[in-house]
Amino acid sequence: MQWKADRQAARGRSADRYNSQAAEQYDGVLGLGTLSAEMQSALLTDLQHVSTVFENADVLDVGAGTGAFCSALTDLPLESITALEPSPSMLERLKTKPELKRVRPIVGSCDHDDDRTLFADSSFDVIASRKVVSSLFDPLAAFRNWHHWLRVGGHVLIIDGLFGRDSYVGDWAEEVDVLPLSTSQSMATVPYLLEAVGFTIEFVDLTHQWNQTARTPHYIVVASKQSSQ
Repeated sequence: MQWKADRQAARGRSADRYNSQAAEQYDGVLGLGTLSAEMQSALLTDLQHVSTVFENADVLDVGAGTGAFCSALTDLPLESITALEPSPSMLERLKTKPELKRVRPIVGSCDHDDDRTLFADSSFDVIASRKVVSSLFDPLAAFRNWHHWLRVGGHVLIIDGLFGRDSYVGDWAEEVDVLPLSTSQSMATVPYLLEAVGFTIEFVDLTHQWNQTARTPHYIVVASKQSSQ
């Protein structure tokens, strides 16, 4: 296995995976592109742990997809939301949703060194992601970029699943061995990597969503960027 070459090929497949038809299908999948009232309530319960970090915050939703997480975030007292998503078709779906008309859509990824130039240093108060970290091709590059984009005193909020190999089916099954965190089943991995690039860990726990609506255990990590870093 030529891991670097395989990972590069996988990046190309990922970019091509979500055409307009696939984006429409994704948008209709409950728990991914669409959240039920119960799911959204559970998600907002998880965010209550850190509700104060969202007050008047400029928020970046990384891997925003068709806007499920953005929709939940609109219930919080934010200043602005920017949706970063590599698939133009996904963002086109996001832009059709009336509740997201004030969201700024940006086409792009976050997990390559070249992605750093997408945003200026200290652009956001909060960088949030939902079900994205497990699919990053280079988590350390992503976290370094997030650290650059985040203002001092700002926070990173990650929600993801403790997936196993059997969680990946169809086209996604061939990507498991090129995604470093695809089947990480320890809640220690992501905090460890965030600390490695300079973040301070504030909170780690299983999510309320896991207890209520998700088949796979999900966790939440909150980290901050301190002035000494």
